[in-house]
Amino acid sequence: MKFAYSESARAVRSALGAVLRGRREAARRTLTEVAAEAGLSPAHLSEVERGRKEISIERLLAVSHALGAHPAEIYADLARLLGAETDRPSWPEDPPAKLRLATASLPLEALRSVADFSAYLAMANPPPRARPRIGFDTRS
Repeated sequence: MKFAYSESARAVRSALGAVLRGRREAARRTLTEVAAEAGLSPAHLSEVERGRKEISIERLLAVSHALGAHPAEIYADLARLLGAETDRPSWPEDPPAKLRLATASLPLEALRSVADFSAYLAMANPPPRARPRIGFDTRS
């Protein structure tokens, strides 16, 4: 059996924060709403989502309940993000959530490199121009 592996506690905190933020945004809930329902301050939940603060099991259960998720789903998302093999798809369907999860544990320099490369690709491969229409205009 393979186990999830990460380099540091910081990477795990960042991944857990990305999972919580992704779930909150997918549910279209504000930080203030979820924090109030979970009995936390918005500032504390924000720090957890950014991977800067630890969260106790009791508070994690309260947040998962506020998000309408089972704690096992939160842990399964975390396991997939950290590299564990599971039967379920590892990425959410929402592209912005995918991007947040993919970049959650990148150092700032690496994130800048990804952004620069993305900008280069966008400039190097512009979208095709619309071809002019030839024919009669049937609109009156």
